[in-house]
Amino acid sequence: MKSFAAKVILLSLFLTTLMACETREERPLQQSPLVTAANETAAIARLRAIAAAEARYGVESGGEYGTLDQLIQGRYIGDPSNGKLTGYRFEIRVKPGGFQVTAVPEKFGVTGNRSFYLDETNIIRAADKKGAPATASDPEA
Repeated sequence: MKSFAAKVILLSLFLTTLMACETREERPLQQSPLVTAANETAAIARLRAIAAAEARYGVESGGEYGTLDQLIQGRYIGDPSNGKLTGYRFEIRVKPGGFQVTAVPEKFGVTGNRSFYLDETNIIRAADKKGAPATASDPEA
């Protein structure tokens, strides 16, 4: 009788473990909320560094703004990750009389939830855009 009870217990433990493994595989990849928050904070810090670099570049270039490549090549900012930092992808678009910077999570929901936007007004804007870029109409961060 004891051996039958032991077999039932072992079988139920095995089935429970097997079900837990199957459930784990079905869940989407997630990251710790603390790591996601840290990535978003780093993205905001990077946007502030880009704004400062654009201001310096503007003074030295006679009022023009620079692309990400120009800022890196001129050593206004460092870019050890080729435009990526802490799970975010950064893009700078130069427009007449200004610039637009966007920071978008590389993997929405994993590396970050919010997208960010900054322009020559130096106001950082953010929103959960499901991986799409933020815009000037989004709320301030």
